[in-house]
Amino acid sequence: MNDVGLVSALRRTSGLLAKRDIRSAADTFCHQPFPQLGLAGMLGDDTAVLPAQDGQLLLACEGMHPGLVEEDPWFAGWSGVLVNLSDIAAMGGRPLALVNSVWSTSADDISALMEGMRFACDRFDVPMVGGHSNQQSSYQALSVSVLGVADGPVLSARAARPGDELWMVVNQAGGFYRHYPFWDAATHAPPERLRAQLALLPLLAAERLVHAAKDISMGGITGTAVMFAEACGHQLILDLDAVERPEGIHDEAWLTCFPSFGYLLAVDPSRTADLAQVASRDSTLICCRIGHFASGDCSVVVNHSGDTHHFWDGTDALTGFGCVR
Repeated sequence: MNDVGLVSALRRTSGLLAKRDIRSAADTFCHQPFPQLGLAGMLGDDTAVLPAQDGQLLLACEGMHPGLVEEDPWFAGWSGVLVNLSDIAAMGGRPLALVNSVWSTSADDISALMEGMRFACDRFDVPMVGGHSNQQSSYQALSVSVLGVADGPVLSARAARPGDELWMVVNQAGGFYRHYPFWDAATHAPPERLRAQLALLPLLAAERLVHAAKDISMGGITGTAVMFAEACGHQLILDLDAVERPEGIHDEAWLTCFPSFGYLLAVDPSRTADLAQVASRDSTLICCRIGHFASGDCSVVVNHSGDTHHFWDGTDALTGFGCVR
């Protein structure tokens, strides 16, 4: 092969041409999320450079349901950011930056995912600093990861103890998104409210009003209660009649949905009045006592309409990440 032929062949290599897939991200996200870092802080290098931090680092990742990615890619992109930020807040942390991995069949298919992620990043003021793009896939998929830091106490779910009260804090100012079990209190909310609520859990941790927490996930309130009990290894008594909800919302829908902003909290009884006072500063929040932790075998007991139901037995592992004693 002559020199011209070699150069032409090198121009056509799949490894080179595949790098064009990165252009969708370059067209979407800010190239200099941390101006104070100068050139080294600009996107496009092999990894993102972040400002130095004190405190304990937190790392989380979420993969979005394939059906949601196919049917509503914008909302999947939005949700991919939102759920990661919620996970960091649940640990008493603040998010530093996000990365994503996207698979799609073309650049057109990826655009809505990218726009959903950018919208969420802008609303919460957390930068997307890198990731991976593949636009030659036979399917569409999205995963998002986040790095955060806990400046104060970490709100590990394992720290709940017998005698703690179980409280719930949820943003009620929203509605169900389409036909999904998603309570959307965020896509139309003012950015300042979203950012203030994201900072609430770190504040509660710093003030030592809460010492253990769990983000209400796709398992809803009841499913998250099981994961909470499994993590700490204690019995959790959940009073369904005490769970406040927006007017007109049915019990099952509310108890099993993923709220945009929702957490279960383990609170020492001596701190509950202060917790309620802090939460009352935001009129969109429901903050209420919905149960307590007790001595005994790891399990969840549900009280409803005067009846007691053994909802979950700790001998039947849910996630498998139970408390080691």
